[in-house]
Amino acid sequence: MPITSTSTHTQVIAQYNDNLSWEGDAAKAVLALEAVRWLLVNRPQSITTNNRTTDYSALEQEKKRLEDFVSAFGNSANRVTFTQGKMRL
Repeated sequence: MPITSTSTHTQVIAQYNDNLSWEGDAAKAVLALEAVRWLLVNRPQSITTNNRTTDYSALEQEKKRLEDFVSAFGNSANRVTFTQGKMRL
């Protein structure tokens, strides 16, 4: 789901949660990074909902890890180049 200016907090949290296992997967890392960036831009200092508190300052470290991973592997991660071969006798 591409995040837009009309995305809701619930939609962005869902995208982040859907991509928590981003290590080793550049596509998931890009989606998680997009969600983290949105959350950081549109955040209060912290929020409490249903007795659960989120401290957004922890996302700064996650953002850095995601940016490092995405810049290192970009769109080339998890891609395989297939070639045609002939069996040697």
